[in-house]
Amino acid sequence: MLDLPFTPSPTNSIGVELELQLIDLASNELSDKAMEIISHYNDDRHVKKELTLSTIEINSSVHATPFTLYEELNVIARKLADIAACKNCGICGGGRHFSSNWKDQTITPTDRYQEVHHHLGFLAKLSCVFGQHIHIGVPSGDDAIYLSHALIPYLPHFIALSASSPYYQSVDTFFASSRFSALNSFHTFGYIEHDITTWSDFIEYVETGVNLEVIQCLKDIYWEIRPKPEFGTIEIRVCDTPLTLFHAAMLGGYAQLLVKYLLKIKKPVAKVYDSVTHSNTFNAQRYGFTADYIDTDTASNGKVKLNLHILQTIETLKKLADDNDIRVLRYMEAYLKQGINDSEQLRRMAHAGMSESSIIKTMMNLLVPAEHLSYTDIHPFLEAHS
Repeated sequence: MLDLPFTPSPTNSIGVELELQLIDLASNELSDKAMEIISHYNDDRHVKKELTLSTIEINSSVHATPFTLYEELNVIARKLADIAACKNCGICGGGRHFSSNWKDQTITPTDRYQEVHHHLGFLAKLSCVFGQHIHIGVPSGDDAIYLSHALIPYLPHFIALSASSPYYQSVDTFFASSRFSALNSFHTFGYIEHDITTWSDFIEYVETGVNLEVIQCLKDIYWEIRPKPEFGTIEIRVCDTPLTLFHAAMLGGYAQLLVKYLLKIKKPVAKVYDSVTHSNTFNAQRYGFTADYIDTDTASNGKVKLNLHILQTIETLKKLADDNDIRVLRYMEAYLKQGINDSEQLRRMAHAGMSESSIIKTMMNLLVPAEHLSYTDIHPFLEAHS
């Protein structure tokens, strides 16, 4: 059998990956200068290449709380923004650029990404979207597999709470999160197979997939929740990249609390039809907080509004919460009750008459408030550092 050990990590520890848009400050279009900026940053542990040259990925260290996670993300992002400014670029969150055309994207010239492009064809460029991946430490591979199933009913929470991609090629998609449409054609996209219930089952699945050339390695498994044995984590992959670093950190904190709760109660995973899972996911992507949600924990599989289900979950999590946890839950509660996620915030800017250029400048300012966000203001700075 394939040797695929699961390396345990500190239980409930948090780490995140944030895929950021690299913006040309003159045009406010996506820029292809990622490799230059990443090379200048010179820290491939925290700032990494992604599939296209218009994406820069921030990777955090391992943290015990979302508050120290936020502090680190803030330091990394500010340094990255300073370096990007010297290349006439800025960085921002958001799950999708407002107007970019997939045909204009450039695949990053590494062996891995060129191979992905060769295999996936136009889908590789089409998948130039920007997400947040959340890693939570777990003690064993079996726990990671359990959570890959047990977290599925909560994925609509993360979709609605992170949604930030309402526009595609300058058109309102009517979705809170349209990012998924660039990814769901990958042949290994989706959820863990129902009959994978142990770490041994997962090893067999990977071994079979490699032998049959369905996948070449673990990275080719694009499940919305997947185990990461080399990190000792469970990875949640449904989130758009939020507009602010603090919100990204709080989403990590919410995931941390859910994992803590699910591992404590360890109730059997309910049998749920795929159609129900897909319906809940689709509705969250389409309608955000106001989506209909099928609660599979109830005997009748009754429908509730998604915002109500999240509030009910928050109340449940409060029973296990310490002081830091309560701060996270209060933040999420307040964010939910205001009823305006990032997607709705962007849509309101557009409806108020703001130009795409102005909205993108605002997005950069929300991620890293700094003077270099205006091309006019930064132009003398660029000349002084050229």
